[in-house]
Amino acid sequence: MPFGRTASATRRALLNDTWPDVASAACLALVSLVMIVTLGDYGLTYDEEPHIRYGERVLAFYSSGFRSSGGVVRSSYGAAFDVAAALLRRVSPWDEYRTNHVLCAFVAQIGLLGTWRLGRLVGGPLGGLYSLLFLVLTPVYYGHQFNNPKDIPFAAGYVWGLYFIGRLLVACAPSEAAPLAALGGYRFWLALAAALGFGMAVRVGGAILIGYLVLFLALVALERWRSSRAAARALAPIGLRALAAVLGGWALVILSWPRALMRPLDGPRTALDTVTNYTAYDSPTLLRGESIPSQKVPWDYLPTYFAVQLPEWLLVCFVGACAAAVVGALLALRRRQAIPWVWLLLVTAVLVPPAYAIVRHSTLYNGLRHFLFIIPPIAVLAGGALAESTRRAALNRPLGAAALAALMLLFTVDQAAASWRLHPHEHVYFNRWSGGPARAVDRYETEYYGSVYQELHERLAEEVWQTRRDEYLNRTFLVSGCGSNLFFKRNLPQNFQYAAMRGAKNADYYATYARDGCLRHFRDRALVTSVVRDGATLGVARDMKRKARRRPSAAR
Repeated sequence: MPFGRTASATRRALLNDTWPDVASAACLALVSLVMIVTLGDYGLTYDEEPHIRYGERVLAFYSSGFRSSGGVVRSSYGAAFDVAAALLRRVSPWDEYRTNHVLCAFVAQIGLLGTWRLGRLVGGPLGGLYSLLFLVLTPVYYGHQFNNPKDIPFAAGYVWGLYFIGRLLVACAPSEAAPLAALGGYRFWLALAAALGFGMAVRVGGAILIGYLVLFLALVALERWRSSRAAARALAPIGLRALAAVLGGWALVILSWPRALMRPLDGPRTALDTVTNYTAYDSPTLLRGESIPSQKVPWDYLPTYFAVQLPEWLLVCFVGACAAAVVGALLALRRRQAIPWVWLLLVTAVLVPPAYAIVRHSTLYNGLRHFLFIIPPIAVLAGGALAESTRRAALNRPLGAAALAALMLLFTVDQAAASWRLHPHEHVYFNRWSGGPARAVDRYETEYYGSVYQELHERLAEEVWQTRRDEYLNRTFLVSGCGSNLFFKRNLPQNFQYAAMRGAKNADYYATYARDGCLRHFRDRALVTSVVRDGATLGVARDMKRKARRRPSAAR
């Protein structure tokens, strides 16, 4: 029957392991090409200048024989990425900011590759493809890949650390008689050490990966002990090599972080206490339209931002994956079957960091930016669960499996279109459940990072050139606005000078972004240009010498 032949063909296609790997390779290549072509569209952000200077000071510290510290021994952040960027700037043909963007985009692609590998580990080739797509099509993550020198490198280290720990857990499963042989040679242990070290050498919170490694190795050992003491004792060489990998990772931290070099144990410990109880910053942050101190955010601050900024289909698959992993583990315990440790590792890796921040009442701001690193494992859980559901449906209900594949295709097209509309400000994405960016701009943190200034200032300079060409060539224009003066100095031509906010009324133009209610200032002045995405105004430029036109009153 035609229907039977169609169902059989659908089943074979969905169970085939070749095309997902080909599609994943094509996706990685396409994303890399797009990132290279669009790299220049992404503007300068708040974090870049401090990280550039920090990298230079750390490099000076090492090159001077640990004498020229410049305060770097007190920094609570690792310097692996910043030192690499400082070295790259020595040979780069671009300026320091573009060089940082190039390196950040490169590290981001390494993170994408790690997400695919981890997704493939838990969900097979189809799981790898779906995990990669979920991450690439999460705009709030994608938009940070070019100009976030702190959170994106840490996310890359985090996902690779989870991948190697996951491989270790798979090799140590009770069904493996020779777990050490299943891991291959010394390259695995060197890679594990590098992943652990890089995560910690960017942010000290990466030490949590060591906690995962120790905890889940202990749980696997207990599981093997339950079936055979000899099988548990076979893990002893694994434990010793894992300890060596941890020490190797710690050596990488010490070599790249002056604070750890000067105080190998106490330095990182006190740094962790500093960043989890950060009190040097208390700027207001938005949550559901209310401006609240960043040191006094309610417990649901992070859960709310994840709920409104992650795509809906990703959230549905992720929640389903967490529920399935927990239920599967409980059933496995009851039936004395193999426990899905890798799935539980990922659930732990997603839920523990924000739970810790909530319990410790950590300072939180900029929405979910500081927790971008848990989005890759969220994508892996969602992709692995969807792939497993598709495979199971393909065995008995091919049309159901085809429907799941069609939903993923629809999601891909829809999210790609959303990213296209927001480009290059993908980080302001809010899902339909929240009402989208247009509704979110007055209720949540949207354009908080300053990257919109590149486009806004380009528009302003072009508008002045078109409307005041004679003056453009013969005078200097004063421009005021919220945010760092670096945004103005970097993005405007030389005949535009920055004027501090206290002198804004005497400036020629007021150009600002959406943060801290800055768009509400000087609404009585004429609008020159604006940056709008999906109905959300992210930045405006106003002529301070001209009054805005009053709208005609409505006819009675």
